[in-house]
Amino acid sequence: MSRPIYKLGKRPPRIDSRTFKLSKYLRLPPIPEEVSWITKLKAAEAIPMYLNDQLGDCVIAAAGHMVQQWNFYAGHPFQPTDADILAAYEAVGGYNPDDPGSDQGADMLTMLNYWRKTGLAGHRILAYMSLDWTNLEEFRAAILLFGSAYMGIQLPLSVQGADDWVVGDGGIYTSQGSPGGWGGHCVNFPASSAITHTCETWGSMLKCSHNFLMDYADEGYVVLSPDWMNVVGLSPSAFNLNQLMADLAAL
Repeated sequence: MSRPIYKLGKRPPRIDSRTFKLSKYLRLPPIPEEVSWITKLKAAEAIPMYLNDQLGDCVIAAAGHMVQQWNFYAGHPFQPTDADILAAYEAVGGYNPDDPGSDQGADMLTMLNYWRKTGLAGHRILAYMSLDWTNLEEFRAAILLFGSAYMGIQLPLSVQGADDWVVGDGGIYTSQGSPGGWGGHCVNFPASSAITHTCETWGSMLKCSHNFLMDYADEGYVVLSPDWMNVVGLSPSAFNLNQLMADLAAL
């Protein structure tokens, strides 16, 4: 059974040459065959739609999913509300509930800067770094260490209503497979194996092949958040986020 066709809403990437690159500051650790920061959450709590069935607010919805996921695994559960997501969409994307025509999506870099300076549902991030998703080891290490990868994808028409995202016959060289034929979408990836990744979108989980990510992703970030730290300052993956922040500040 195929899923309903919901809203998208990611605007084209906005580039800032000052953005730190993860590859410059991270020595890749050994990565287990399976990395997952979602299974226990899915069993314990509902994954919200965050209005993405009605509005093109995916950039903010994905951030909301990350806040929920980080806090759950770090041992201090917290879930943003629809009202929190809507307020951020109004601030970041310029959406006005009284003007349906203002539902024009948002770009990820503006959201990241808003998230860092203002916060989402009162939860501010510390920093963010660009991620090279074409490097499978870097992509999987990002999920392992930081809990999730914040990704933008130019979805083709071929995956409308699909239960998983894979490269179709003919790939990007067909009218149905052309990148962005459907539109830009933003999701977070909290789980990964060597060939298949898992993203949160539209209130559920969806599988995505790495080949699909290679062909259709157009931007990606790791996000450093205090929500991902437990009471002794370590992440669920035992990564010392405070030390990384101190190292970055010293650059």
